[in-house]
Amino acid sequence: MLISWKGVKHRMPSEARKILANNIVYFRLKKNWSQEEFADRLGSTPNYISSIEHAKRNIRVDYVDHIAKTFKIDVEELFVKRKQIVSHRIIR
Repeated sequence: MLISWKGVKHRMPSEARKILANNIVYFRLKKNWSQEEFADRLGSTPNYISSIEHAKRNIRVDYVDHIAKTFKIDVEELFVKRKQIVSHRIIR
């Protein structure tokens, strides 16, 4: 689906991308990792992680596998529909 915002058309993230993004946040918070720590473990940047967690990026299947291995979970766990995570921040 395309939406228009400020005269520019944008594609809405797919349901699968939203589920994936939510699960990445879910498992990152479960591990008590900040975006910075998670990015370091993945060999990525916090900005890239943020864009994935907000379903703004369409990532490769191989990278999804890399994320699952980093979390030490089966890749299927990243596609389980869960309650929406509201806060992406770690409570310290």
